[in-house]
Amino acid sequence: MIELLKSAALNTNTQPKPSREPVREFGGEPVREPAKEEVIRPPGEATTLSGAIQRLIAERDGHKSRAGTQELELTRLRAVNDELRRQHEQTALIRDHYMRLATEVLTTLRHIDYTIHEVVQKTLGASGGSEGYDATLISLARRLSPKGGANGNVENHL
Repeated sequence: MIELLKSAALNTNTQPKPSREPVREFGGEPVREPAKEEVIRPPGEATTLSGAIQRLIAERDGHKSRAGTQELELTRLRAVNDELRRQHEQTALIRDHYMRLATEVLTTLRHIDYTIHEVVQKTLGASGGSEGYDATLISLARRLSPKGGANGNVENHL
């Protein structure tokens, strides 16, 4: 397309201009044709116009290229956004699972604490003294120890 514009600009400069000589009739006075409006351009103007058109075409191509690049970037960002949404949903599900698990563990620990407290209260009520309280704690510690009361030195660790 640029070559077409260049050749058109060159053809404009190289075409012969129509002569303004009067046309003569047979044996009579010369008859003048009506003058048509002619655009007379200086020789450098066609080159300037051609250069301006080429710059406009180059700018258009640059804008098309940038628009294409931005479209690709937009597509990439949408994909990243979708991936982040998916990860956020997974994280929310994991958080909810751990919250339920923590609630269950806390409920179980409260139940164990309540049960231990009841056992100690029943034992204290039955023995009636602080010696019974210490013995109850020692026996409870033996039962709850990881070795299952096999170690007789529990009293030393308390």
